[in-house]
Amino acid sequence: MRGPTRDGSREPCPGPPGSLAPRGAAVLFALACAAAGLLVAGCPARHDGGPVTVVVTDEKSGAAGMNPEDIEKAARVEGELVWYTSTPEKEATAFLAAFQRKYPFLRPRLYRSGTFETVQKMEEEIKSGDVHADVLHVLDVGIFIDLRRRGELLAYAPPEEADIGDQFEEPGYWWAMRLVDIAMAYNSSKLPSERAPRTWQDLLRPEFKGQLGFKDAGTAGTAYAEYYLLRERFGTHFWEQIAAQNPRIYRSSAAVMDDLAEGRVLIAGEMPGYAIYSAAREGKPIVGVWPKEGVPFIPGPIAILSRSPHPNAAKLFVNFALSHDGQALCRQLTGAYSARRDVGPLAGQPPLSAFHLLTPTAGWDDYFQKQERLRNELAGFFRTGTE
Repeated sequence: MRGPTRDGSREPCPGPPGSLAPRGAAVLFALACAAAGLLVAGCPARHDGGPVTVVVTDEKSGAAGMNPEDIEKAARVEGELVWYTSTPEKEATAFLAAFQRKYPFLRPRLYRSGTFETVQKMEEEIKSGDVHADVLHVLDVGIFIDLRRRGELLAYAPPEEADIGDQFEEPGYWWAMRLVDIAMAYNSSKLPSERAPRTWQDLLRPEFKGQLGFKDAGTAGTAYAEYYLLRERFGTHFWEQIAAQNPRIYRSSAAVMDDLAEGRVLIAGEMPGYAIYSAAREGKPIVGVWPKEGVPFIPGPIAILSRSPHPNAAKLFVNFALSHDGQALCRQLTGAYSARRDVGPLAGQPPLSAFHLLTPTAGWDDYFQKQERLRNELAGFFRTGTE
C-alpha cells in the first residue's frame, strides 16, 4: 500500500456528537470531558467572526519540513486539536486525555461516530469549505486512498513512520493506527460450546433463526468489511441466506454486545476481535470464534487533512498516535492490534499470523468504489432497518 492503488447545522448538543446514549449519560460524559479539559467537536467554541485561515501544505511546502521544535511552537499558537474518529467513545476520550497530558497547551476536541457517518460529516465540511477536522481515523483504507488521490491529505513524515509495517501505510500521507480482525461471538451461558458455530456457514443453521445480531453496514466500517469480504468469499447467496435467518441489526458493536451478554441474541455474526477481548476482561460470558476459512480484516488509518485548521497540533497528535507509547496505549485501551513492528498483541491474544486473514482480492480501490452499491445491496437484504 505504498502508493495509490485504487476506515450540517451546528445545533447545541447535549453530549458527544454521534453518541446514541440517553441525555443523562451524555451530560455525565460532558462533565467528564470538562474535568479532563476536553471539548467536544460537535459543540465548538463560537468563532469570533474573523477570517478562518486554512493551511495546506504538500511535498514542496516549507511547513512540511519544519523541525520538531518549530512544530511544537506553532502548535502552541494554534491551541487546539480536533479529532474525527470511529474509535469507541470511551476509549477515544481516554486516548485524547493522555495526549493532552503530554501537550497540556492544547485543547483536544472529539467528534466520534460510526465510520461512514464520520466520513460524511468530514466530506460535508470539505464541500462547504468550512473544515473543522484536523485528523481523521476510521476503519476504511479505501477512504484514505481516495482522499490522498483528491489532494485532501497533508503531506507529512512522522518521526517514527519507519516503525509502521510497510503494508499498513502510504508513507507521507497515512498510517494504520489500528488493525482490526472481525470474528463471531456467542453467549456461552446460553449456548453450549458443542452447539456453537465454528464456520461462517454454521450461521445458517435453522436453530439460529432469529438469534443472530449484526451491525449495520450503512454506519459501521467493520460491518461493510465483513459484508464485502464474505461476499467475495461465498457470494451474495450467502448473505441472502443470512437475511432469511431474520437477524437483528444494530448501529454499534456495543449495542450488539449488550444484547448478546443479556441473551437477547445468542450469536453476534460480526464482532471486532478487540470487542470480544474487552468483554472477556469485563467478565461477560462471551466467547469468540475465528473461522478457519477466513477472518475479515481491516486496517484503520490515521491522517491529517490538508485543510486542517490546526496542522501543527495535528502533527503532534499523529506523532503521539504512532509512537511506541501511543500504540501501546491504543492497544491497551481498544484491544486492537498495532501496525508497529515492536508492539505485539495483548497477553492472551493470538498474533494476526494465527488467522487466515481476508483482504480484498481486487484491492482497496475496488473495496472503496463499490461501497455505495454494496451497502445498498445489503440494506435490501436486511429490510428490518437498524436499532
